[in-house]
Amino acid sequence: MSKKPFGASTIYIILGLVFIALIGIRTISTPEIWTHLAQGRTNAPISYLETDNIVNTSHLYDKMVYGLWSLGGASALIIVNVIFLLAAFILLLKVSGKWGGGLSQGFALLLCGHLIFQGVDVGPQTTMMLFIALFVYMLSTPRKAVMVFGILIPLQILWVNMHGSFLFGPVIAALAAIQAGQTAKGSNRNKQQDATPGMLGILTVVLLASTLINPYLFKLHSQVWANIMQPAPAYWSSLLREYFQIPTQNPLIFFALILGAGGLITLKKKLPIMLTTLAIFGAFFVVRSVQAAQLFTVLAFPFMVLSFTAIGEALQGSFKTLMGKQAKLLAPATQGILALLIIFSMIPIMTNCAYTKIGSASNFGLGVQEELYPSGAEGIIGADAFPEKALNLAADGGYLAFKYDRKVFIDYRPGRYDIKMLEDLGNMMFGNREAYDRIHEAHRPEAIILNTLNPASAQGLVTLLSRQIWKLAYFDGTTAILLLNKEEFAPLLNNKEAQAAGLAKLEAARAEYAAKVGKGCRAGNPAELIGSGRIFLALNRPVEAKAIFSLLLQGNGMIPSAWIGLGNSQLLLKEFDAAVESLGKATELAPSSLLAWASRATACKYAGKTDEQQKAVEKVKRLVEQNKAKQPEEPEPQPEPEAEPATNPSVLETSIPE
Repeated sequence: MSKKPFGASTIYIILGLVFIALIGIRTISTPEIWTHLAQGRTNAPISYLETDNIVNTSHLYDKMVYGLWSLGGASALIIVNVIFLLAAFILLLKVSGKWGGGLSQGFALLLCGHLIFQGVDVGPQTTMMLFIALFVYMLSTPRKAVMVFGILIPLQILWVNMHGSFLFGPVIAALAAIQAGQTAKGSNRNKQQDATPGMLGILTVVLLASTLINPYLFKLHSQVWANIMQPAPAYWSSLLREYFQIPTQNPLIFFALILGAGGLITLKKKLPIMLTTLAIFGAFFVVRSVQAAQLFTVLAFPFMVLSFTAIGEALQGSFKTLMGKQAKLLAPATQGILALLIIFSMIPIMTNCAYTKIGSASNFGLGVQEELYPSGAEGIIGADAFPEKALNLAADGGYLAFKYDRKVFIDYRPGRYDIKMLEDLGNMMFGNREAYDRIHEAHRPEAIILNTLNPASAQGLVTLLSRQIWKLAYFDGTTAILLLNKEEFAPLLNNKEAQAAGLAKLEAARAEYAAKVGKGCRAGNPAELIGSGRIFLALNRPVEAKAIFSLLLQGNGMIPSAWIGLGNSQLLLKEFDAAVESLGKATELAPSSLLAWASRATACKYAGKTDEQQKAVEKVKRLVEQNKAKQPEEPEPQPEPEAEPATNPSVLETSIPE
């Protein structure tokens, strides 16, 4: 895999870039895009918890997004996002060309594509990748000082107004200065033309000073720091991720780290200071959180190419010794393997199977997944009688602000909201009376909008309804709206047309998914069915819940939470043997799920399977012990079918929480 390995290696770079492009061509499902659109329209506070002196760390990006949306909607945003993504990798390919050829670069593109696949979406993170790639490209080779200053300073000013990662600009310049200082002795550098170590040091200071060229001055830096120190609430990858119980760690990250270590060991040349240090930075961030995968790939890409090259050359030398003349077959074999790996990686993306498998709400193609949010609730939320102040979960915040032009409670922006308040909101959803009282006393909400894809929404719904002062006004599978049971809201609570529209939306989603079942992965992951299954079980309607979970499993039999929901529905319907079988499948798919094992223990008890029950109980005890330091998945006890029907699909308690 050396930099001049096998002829016509450009084909592997092209294949790798096509793979990267296909990864970016996905429907928008991130809830954060709606916040960017709302702020791009007015750059005003979107939450009634904010002061008027907000600091928007991405205000220019928001204006760009809103402008593109106005011109071409979601398709324009996706296309520009793909262009930015490709531009970043093309620049990195130019940087890494010194350290590896097309084959090594193709392998690096393949690895990076898989690393970013789960989390990449339309958002400022792609812009961050492009800015970092531009700085690395400009500073990786000797250039005229006037060009470096003339290009990087305007880029830094643009960066500081688009994304909170802007401090990487001065950091990259500082590393370039250090590298230039170490290579200056004995070189034939034209000091009148090339940026010297001293000039790069001055550039670093100027870039740092230029970060103050923003509407907020030092307040911007303070907000960025707050975002880092108080990240909650946080969104990553998919609103459906918890339902699919996708592991938070990506094994490919560890492969990339091992690859880097191999490069350090096998490279026979002097390591490039800037590229090596950036790769170490990227490794530090991604080890702390898989959400930093995009940052890791852009920081570490050149070093990945270097590592593939160094390891490839070492292996090639070893195989030549072992295989003799047969070693010449190694080159075409490696080329063929890479081509097949890229092609086989493209197929599940274009067929949508890759999105279905990782529990993504996106699909291959252009568009936006608006069904994840209160898109059909105009008859309730848009009514004049709907209260101005309503509680909502983070998932819906940006959408409500943009689509309904109203102040919201919270959204997914980090560093904005009081951590204690966020904890109270979460605890309230799980039935904590003290948390509910604090939230109610502080904010006096008259409406609550629940996104049912939140893991706590089902419990939250029954918790609120049990207080008798709240009534369900609307439900469509992904959105449940509760209003205070007051006379002034009677027209909304009795709005049969809006309620029928919500249920019709749910039925349409069910019929559409049922029609696609058996036709491959094109059916995707139906958010309305996933949300409604939980809610029907919460509202003591196991017949409807069972039908929904059964349909979901016809389309994808590898969803742990669907097996748990089906098993608990069967348990409440006293179909004990079937419940044992379903919950057994759930524990196979999610062996660390406390809820799956606790539900299975209960099902075994009523099916008369004493030995299996005992094993399940022992497993529950071990899991509880392991999770003591963490928030428990849900407490026991499990439901008693002879008692009243269970009211919570997460806990399956025997009575509605008070």
